[in-house]
Amino acid sequence: MTGSVSEAADIVVGQPRRCGFLNLHGDLAGGLSASVAAAFGVELPATPGSYRRSDARAAYWLAPDEWLLAMPDGEQTAVEARLRDVLAGHFSIADVSGGLVCLGLAGGGARMVLQQASAYDFHPKAFGAGRCVQTTFAKATALVVAEADGGFELVVRGSYADYVRRWIENAIRLRGGDSS
Repeated sequence: MTGSVSEAADIVVGQPRRCGFLNLHGDLAGGLSASVAAAFGVELPATPGSYRRSDARAAYWLAPDEWLLAMPDGEQTAVEARLRDVLAGHFSIADVSGGLVCLGLAGGGARMVLQQASAYDFHPKAFGAGRCVQTTFAKATALVVAEADGGFELVVRGSYADYVRRWIENAIRLRGGDSS
């Protein structure tokens, strides 16, 4: 991850980067997950607040009938076409790539920064690897994802990305991790 490093606070915040995102609504009971797995390579998670990942693709649970599919930027048009070819019944797909960006957050102090930004409980027992949550983050909204490597991915609206990044950098400075 490229970004600002705060040695004392042991926090790395990445530069916002473009990713491909498709918002998917549908009914799991109709074989939706198997169809998505065939076209996208990742099965939809059925457990609230969880996600599944395969290489650079992920499916995040947002609601009982809603998921956010993430992929490298540029793949979303082809993935959407494949999904439309294999899905049946009532479903909707929307390309929301233009409105969202990814932002990485890692290091020993990352959970503390998350806790400062949100009322959600980011303690490892409540929010470990494989978990995701949509929450208010420093007066913005974000999908916060707990990664297997101990870091976090934040999916935020592109218009708030600079604000969120600066908020995190300010939180690091206030914790005494940066003298700049």
